[in-house]
Amino acid sequence: MRMIVAFKKTSQVRHIGHLDMQRAIQRALRRSGLPIRYSNGFNPHALLSFASPLAVGVAGDEELFEVGVEPDATEEMFRRELPGALPASLPMVNVRLVEDDHPKLMAALMTASYEARMDRCEASEAMAANVNALLARTEIQAVRKTKSTEKLCDIRPMIHELRAEAQGDETVFYLRVDAMEQKALKADLLLKTLAEQAGVELPDYQLKRLKLWGEKDRLPVGLMEL
Repeated sequence: MRMIVAFKKTSQVRHIGHLDMQRAIQRALRRSGLPIRYSNGFNPHALLSFASPLAVGVAGDEELFEVGVEPDATEEMFRRELPGALPASLPMVNVRLVEDDHPKLMAALMTASYEARMDRCEASEAMAANVNALLARTEIQAVRKTKSTEKLCDIRPMIHELRAEAQGDETVFYLRVDAMEQKALKADLLLKTLAEQAGVELPDYQLKRLKLWGEKDRLPVGLMEL
């Protein structure tokens, strides 16, 4: 059995890296006293994996990890014990108990949605005005960086949603992009490309990941609900 846990990475800790995040979750699981499955060996650790590590500087509304649990584990146990063991800056949102044959989060992940908030200015308004022009292009060439290389490629098929809203003194961009391990489009690359389309410098912005998505019947379904 595995427990899928949804939690928030709040803006207060958006600058911590993935390894620190892993350590924080491992410590919280130990403190909780929940019936977790641990690895064998001299230094056992919880059998824990994340759906998709967040980049440093990015907050998250519904981040997901899954952990192996013993047969007596229940969702109610996790709802009762885990919130108090987690740091206040990483609050739990939801839990779901699944069988071992349920698709692993990382394998089921298809897309991710984000919001990017920036102060309203000439540049941000120019970017908002150019969203439709960018999406109308049949090909969008951009340099994608991976762990080992940089490669010019067409990112248009990786963009599933891009829209802008004026909210008070901010311009807010909403985007959903490919998130598979070998075919991921970084949100910052899409925003940079939109700024180039508008002929402006990309303003400072705050980026937050809103949700991770799988797919069922060719439609996006939240990984937590898949």
